[in-house]
Amino acid sequence: MTALIVVVTTFLVPATARADVTDVNLSVAFDRLSADRVAAITLTAKSASEITEVKAIVEHQSEEGAWSQLATVPLSLADGTANDGTWTAGYQTDVEAHPGATRFIAEITSAGEVTRTNAWQYIDNCYELSITGITSSPAAIDADTPLTIAGTVLAQKTRDAQPEPAADVPVWNVTSPVRTGADGTFSFTHLYTSFTSLEAQAGWGYDQWCEVSEFAPSPEITRQTVELSAEIVTPQPVKAGDEVTVEGRLQRNGADGLVPVAGVWVAAHVTSATKEEVASTYTKPDGTFRMTFAAKESGPLTVQSAERDIVWSGTASPGQITVEGDPQFSEVELTPSPVDYEKPIRATGLLADGGTPIADATVWLLYSPDGENWQKMKNGQTTSAGRFDLQSTETTQDGFWRVWYQSADGATTASSDVHQVKVRFGTLLDEYKAVSGPGATVTVQGRLLRHDGSKLGQELPIYVYFMAEGESTWELQGTTTTSVTNGTFSKQFTSYQDGYWTAAFWGNDDFTRSNAPIEYVDVPGQYTTKFAEFGASPATVPSGESITVKGLLTRSVGGGAAEAAPEKPVYVYFLPAGSQTWEQKALLQTGADGRFEKAFTAEEDGYWTAWFFGDEGHLSVNSGSRLVDVR
Repeated sequence: MTALIVVVTTFLVPATARADVTDVNLSVAFDRLSADRVAAITLTAKSASEITEVKAIVEHQSEEGAWSQLATVPLSLADGTANDGTWTAGYQTDVEAHPGATRFIAEITSAGEVTRTNAWQYIDNCYELSITGITSSPAAIDADTPLTIAGTVLAQKTRDAQPEPAADVPVWNVTSPVRTGADGTFSFTHLYTSFTSLEAQAGWGYDQWCEVSEFAPSPEITRQTVELSAEIVTPQPVKAGDEVTVEGRLQRNGADGLVPVAGVWVAAHVTSATKEEVASTYTKPDGTFRMTFAAKESGPLTVQSAERDIVWSGTASPGQITVEGDPQFSEVELTPSPVDYEKPIRATGLLADGGTPIADATVWLLYSPDGENWQKMKNGQTTSAGRFDLQSTETTQDGFWRVWYQSADGATTASSDVHQVKVRFGTLLDEYKAVSGPGATVTVQGRLLRHDGSKLGQELPIYVYFMAEGESTWELQGTTTTSVTNGTFSKQFTSYQDGYWTAAFWGNDDFTRSNAPIEYVDVPGQYTTKFAEFGASPATVPSGESITVKGLLTRSVGGGAAEAAPEKPVYVYFLPAGSQTWEQKALLQTGADGRFEKAFTAEEDGYWTAWFFGDEGHLSVNSGSRLVDVR
């Protein structure tokens, strides 16, 4: 909003006024940030009989829209003559008493007659506002995630003054207004519907404050899929020119189920030789729509909803528009769907005219990637019974298929329903490896791509299997998921046996199963374990005092560097002096650092020792013994 307003209007002189008042122009210059808030009025005019008086009638508009007179301001001749001159005056506005729309109407007196112009101009007398620090949160949303818009409203009353927080100013969003706090801040929360959901409008509808608006940064929006339904209400067939009505509803797949989507553009198309839009409308608040159009020719009807920020587009195929006298397809089947990449798609059915089969007619199998631009893929002849059977292996991308017929003279056509068919692309499991690691671990990794080496763009499950050497049965070891960005995957397993590892993707509605490469893995020997530290102290202790048994259990592979053996069971034993039987005193667990420790009460002389008895991946080991003299 600029602070300086200059309005210039060329006024027409009413037919009842003297004809010698011509070339009337009025301008009003008003600087909202000036300290005096004076509106400078300038009028230029010509008159053969001289202009004797010029006035400006100043009026103010109420909140109800009515205009009332505030003042009559005389203008003085500032330049030129009474026959061709410029008249000026200043008007002191009062933003507190009369804020908002203020208009100026010129009255010109010439040769004793008053001419009141039939046009006017106005200024907006208000305080300048600005919105700063506007934000939106959270950073990522969908149609079910509340969006919060926050910011600060500042007011600047004069050019020399700094903007200050504006308290109690209304700020509008797409629903209802909120008011700023004492510090000028505001926030409002609502569900995102369109880009206008990001807008904050301050001062709108309030005369004292000049209206201002700002848009918050757009969050990352995840569109939701939709369910579009449509029904041809008018019974078929119809005569050419008859009205056909289509009804339906648009709903999105919300977090808690289907939710109506309002205000989305929906269009209906009939496809004969080409796709033609026949009607369109917007969905109502409950997501419903109703369209009516005149039937021109037979063909499948499709209804499409537009894509919005929060939802994807949708397509519905409610059936055929059938005009009396046109040939028709029936019993049409188009299989399979989905179809594997470059595998045959097959269309079968019946072509008839008024119930009579059309024999030896050329019918075409058509394909379109977008439902609008159609290509002829394969043709064939109907049998004596009017039946056809067409196949095409041009199945390289998702799209739409239909069967089409045109009479030899081109006068009539027929089209089957439009079938949307997905193509399942082949997959390639590439860069596959299965390698052994420390501690009887095996890492399986690779990359899943399209058959042509391009990225899949989806997270997909990879199943990993193992077959021990000498066996003949594969056993599932687990699953992992490919990266959505580059298709890579990696997962670690524990194995104590040599054998074969394989991985595969088993396919879904979008992609066929992959190959299953095999890698042989020679699993290294088990961990060698060792008590790197062990002790029972003190070596001499009075009876009844404490003895501390502690140590460190480590492990290594193939003579490599030792590392801590965490979370392993260590059994502590005591052999009294003169005895032949070891007594179990405690079962301890090593910590993440491989250490263990426990205090015991000294009762008699004897030897202390510790055992780790091993497991599938670790060999057993003894600590040796320590003598403690109890006195």
